[in-house]
This record gives sequence, C-alpha cells and structure tokens, in this order.
Amino acid sequence: MSKTDNAANQQSSANQQSSKLHPDVKNYVKLFFKENKLVAFLSMIVFIALSMIFTAISWILQIIFDYMSGKGDFSLTTILLLVVSFMLAISLIFALKRSAYPRFLEKAMNQYKESVIKKLLKKSYSDFSLANSGTYLSVLTNDCERIQEKYLKKIFDFVQDVLMLVSSLALMIYYSPLLTVIALIISLLPMACSILTANGIATREEQVSKSNESYTALTKDVLNGVSVIKSFKAEQEVIDRYKNQSMELEHTKNLREKTMTTVSALGTISSLGTQLGVMLVGAWMVNAHVGVITAGMVLAFTNLMNGVLQPIASLPQMLGEMKGAKKLISKMADYMSNAKEDSGEIIDDSIKNVVLRDVSYAYDADHKVLKNVNLTLQAGKSYAIVGPSGAGKSSLINLLMGYYKDYEGSVHLNNHELSKVSKSSLYDKTTLMQQSVFMFDASILDNITLFKPFQSAEVDRVIHLAGLDDLIAAKGKDYQCGENGSHLSGGEKQRIAIARSLLKKSEILLVDEATSALDNETSANVTQSILDLQGILRLVVTHRLDANSLKQYDEILVMKSGELIERGSFEELMDQKAYFYSLYTVSM
Repeated sequence: MSKTDNAANQQSSANQQSSKLHPDVKNYVKLFFKENKLVAFLSMIVFIALSMIFTAISWILQIIFDYMSGKGDFSLTTILLLVVSFMLAISLIFALKRSAYPRFLEKAMNQYKESVIKKLLKKSYSDFSLANSGTYLSVLTNDCERIQEKYLKKIFDFVQDVLMLVSSLALMIYYSPLLTVIALIISLLPMACSILTANGIATREEQVSKSNESYTALTKDVLNGVSVIKSFKAEQEVIDRYKNQSMELEHTKNLREKTMTTVSALGTISSLGTQLGVMLVGAWMVNAHVGVITAGMVLAFTNLMNGVLQPIASLPQMLGEMKGAKKLISKMADYMSNAKEDSGEIIDDSIKNVVLRDVSYAYDADHKVLKNVNLTLQAGKSYAIVGPSGAGKSSLINLLMGYYKDYEGSVHLNNHELSKVSKSSLYDKTTLMQQSVFMFDASILDNITLFKPFQSAEVDRVIHLAGLDDLIAAKGKDYQCGENGSHLSGGEKQRIAIARSLLKKSEILLVDEATSALDNETSANVTQSILDLQGILRLVVTHRLDANSLKQYDEILVMKSGELIERGSFEELMDQKAYFYSLYTVSM
C-alpha cells in the first residue's frame, strides 16, 4: 500500500470515528489535572463563590429597594455593613482567581502538550509519515488553543452556571413559589430554542478544525517551497490555491460564528421577553396583593431570572462547544493511537557485522523495491552503494534504519533480528545522514550536541575530526545557524551532521545521497571526511562516481531494480567490465 493510500485510509478512519470519541480521551483529560489538583480545587472554589455572588447581589438589591420604599427589615447602617463586607469578599475572591486560575490553565496545557509531543515522537517514522506535518502542527497549535478556550475554561464556567441556576431558583422559590412556577413556564421557550440550536456548534467546531489542518499544511508548503515557486513562476497558481484554501477556512469559521450568533440571539431575545413577562406578572401580584411579595422582591426576582435564563441560554451552547473541543482531543488521540512504547531486544555488545539474507521489501504488491538481497557488512569497513534512480539504494538504507517492519528474509545485527530490536537500542548504534541535514534555529554547539550535555574536550574532538575547525575559528561555537541552518553552507551542515554522529559514538553510519546537492569540491571534502572515520561501519549511497573516492571504499555494492547485482573493489568491478563499468564510463 502506498503512503498516499495509507494517509487516505487514516483520514477515512478518522472521519468514520468523528462521531465517536477515542477511548483514550479520558486519559488525556486527566492530564489537565495531573499534579494540578490543588490549584484546580482553588479555582473551582472561586467559580463556586462567583456563582453565589450573583445571588447575593439580587438579595442586596431587594433589601436596598425595600428600604427605599419604607418596607425594609434592615437599617441603613446594617445595609452599609453588608455592602462593605460584600465588596471585600468580592475583592478576595478575584485576588484568589488571579492567583490560582491562570496557574491551573498554564500547567494543564503544558502537561497536555508535553504528552502530545511525547506521543508524537514515539511514533515510528513510517507511521509518522502517514500524515502531513501540517496536521500535527494544527493539532499542537490551533486545536490546543480551542481546547483551552472551549473545553478547559468551560469546565469552570459550566459549574458556575449550574450553581447560579440552582441558587437563583432556590431564592426565587423562597420569595414566591407561585411566581417561580409562572417564570419557569415562560422560560420553556428560551430553553427549547437553546437546546434545538446548540447541537450544531460541535459539528461546526470540527469542520473549522479540519479546514485549519489543510490551511496550515498548505501555508507550511508555500513557505518551504518559495524558491521552487519562484523558479517555475508559479506564484499566481499558488496564490489562487492559497486563496481557495483561505476562503474555505474563513467560510467554515463564518458558519461557526453564524451558528453561535443564532444560539446567542435566540437565547437573548427569549430571555428578555421572559424577564419582561415575569416583571409584569410580579407588578400585578404586588398591586393585587397576591401573596406576601414586595416591590423589592419583584426587582430581585427579575434580577434572579438572569441567573436562571442566562444558564438556560448558555449551558446548551457551552455543552456544544465542550463537545466540539472534546472531539479535537479525540482527533489528536486518534492520530497518536499507533504511538507505542519502545520495546524489543537490546544490543549490549559492539556491532561486529550486519547480515542480510534473502531480503525483499515491497510498498505494495506491484512495487517491490528490494529483491532477494544477500549482503554481509563488517564492522569498521566502508561500503559505497551505487546504481540508477529507483534501484533500491535508499530503500536499503531505510530498511537498516528500522523504518520497514514487514520485510521478507532476515536482517541480523550480530545475532539480533532487526525487526525485534528496540528502536532506542538501534538508534544508539546507528546514525543516518541525508541530503537535507535538519538544523535547529540555534547555535552551532547546540546543533552538534542536540542540546545534550557533553564534555568540552569531547565536543572539540569531534569538531576536529569532522573538519569544522575553520568554521569554529571564524564564527565560534555560539554562532546562530538560522532557520534550518540558513546561515551555513551545505558542506558546513553536512560536517555538523558528521560531528553529531561522532559525538553520539555511533557504530554504524548510513549516508543517503548526503553530498548530492553540494558542488564537486565540497562533496569530495565531505566524502573524504566520512572515509577518514575510523572504527565505524560506513554505508554510503552516492551518485557521484569519482574514482579517487570510490577506490578508498572497502567494497562497492551495485544495485539495479532492487537487486544487488555486483560487488567488489573499484579495480575488481572495472576489470569485470559489466554493469558498474558501464555506469562509470557513461558518467565520465
């Protein structure tokens, strides 16, 4: 199955499960509260207190209004003390909120994102490659922001609204059970409107997330491909595609905003109508002396209706937003579902040889890239792999890096079958150098050490062995490399990659067309640095058939159509005057 087909199948699977949450969602939600329970508890206390404040405001308004009308039970001094105490309590509550709530959100999101990136980096390279990197970028940026705003914060808002509704309803019943029943009957309209319209919010949220994925992926491609776009004069075509993707994203956001506005508008209009209706009924009850109710109670009752209607209007919308955000967590969990804990055999001893017996590998039934390869690679020796494009050279390198699991035949590192070896153990022994050397936007030193602590003497040693002395003398170890090494030449980046391998003390160095983009002189210098390395098994894929370099390899491996068809030293292969001889003479 091709990578494209795999990606399509994964996306199809994700779409089929969009209405069903991934079983790991609960575990990810727990991460928000892991070692964060005390601050979460204090934050919840704050929101509970805030819900009580609303009810208290209505009660204070009632006693003030009744005092104004001459029917109050409290003196002005008592009312003043109540108001001052109330203001002090509010100040303390907001001070606690300022301290606890942001701290909870910060730690919760840090723990969540840390878990996601750990899961992401546990995925095998082949599994990771099934999705566009823009998808992962969207999950770690746009989706995380929506999860914080529409799920994490809404947990507290939900509790606050529910308690506000309950406490307001309790005080309303205390004031007048009859008026409360009338108010609830009138409020059936806003309740029905909210419930009927809020269900669409989760769907709209999911649509925006998917559009964001595509938009982020395209934006990344455009920024990475500026040189190609300009050289092919494809600016207008790219602009048109970017415009269409942007329009799709903004259209889905527009639909989401319309849905949310509709829910809010229906809730507001129906709530206002309900409040006015309750006030009119209350005014009639005061004038008709129905029950023991004062004008102050009617005012408080009307205010309390906000505490009932506002949650009734917002809770369905809130639940819809939380459901939509939870789907984003589920989507992330689905992408990370094949991230498994590293397990397998550990290679404790030094690598003596790598033996391939009857090894074949196919992406799919019609695309066999390796065919019955038999090969023994000895520790400390150097091997060049040559052959035309599509010969299987890079596939062999990828196989030895453990990227392919379902190969036929056997691959042994000493006595360990490759497919059973722990990836961590394999990568302790092996380093891969490719044409494009990844560089962090950090110092030369950080890019050599990859932020790990090493002794200065050891770093200086690998700098010398990798031929970086001149670069360090001119720019220093703290020189900033720029985005993906934009401040360095191709040869300098390749030498940094060599230094990484030496510092890591890899026993196997796999080089896949690492010098193909370099000029002849730089390529020869980098190749010579690799050949000069001692005590390392070097397997180098090269398209440059330079006699001076090829003569230094212990063995040259010639591949064609996935098969290893010739092997030997440069002189031996030239004397045979077979396929390698033809390749070499044509390249001259």
